Amino acid sequence: MKRRKVLQSLAVSAGAMLALRSWATAWNKEIRVASTVFSPPEKEMLGHIASTFIPEGKAKGAKGVGVEIFLDKLFSDCYEPTDQAKIKAAIQFLLVQAELNHHQSFALCQASQREALLLDLEKMAEHLWAYTTLRRETIRGYITSEYVMTEHYHYVMAPGFYHGCVNV
Repeated sequence: MKRRKVLQSLAVSAGAMLALRSWATAWNKEIRVASTVFSPPEKEMLGHIASTFIPEGKAKGAKGVGVEIFLDKLFSDCYEPTDQAKIKAAIQFLLVQAELNHHQSFALCQASQREALLLDLEKMAEHLWAYTTLRRETIRGYITSEYVMTEHYHYVMAPGFYHGCVNV
């Protein structure tokens, strides 16, 4: 018998189980990879923009289903740095215009004021791409969220139920 080999394997397995247990208990939904593209205020602005496009009502709005997290990840991972810069410029434009027009931050503006600011953004040629992209991706993030798919589209993860023809 190779007792040394068995004891060595047993010790490594026990150590791995202890390490795995402490590592796995730290898992939760709140752990997210930090975005290196958007600053925390810009991430917050993405949420306010999304909630302006799809506000809360009887059903959850964009902010309620977490579209801002989707937008942050999408723009960070799937868009070129030049496109990310356009999105950032549009966010900065909205912040500046809210201060100039309404003397308060975009987050504190009324819904109608936010809509007017976004419509002003749409009218500007240099921000048109950013506006349409933000609107399109907000809608896509909302429509493909778990809440909308299950509550409104009645999506089933594994369709094709088995209905046997033989009584057991």
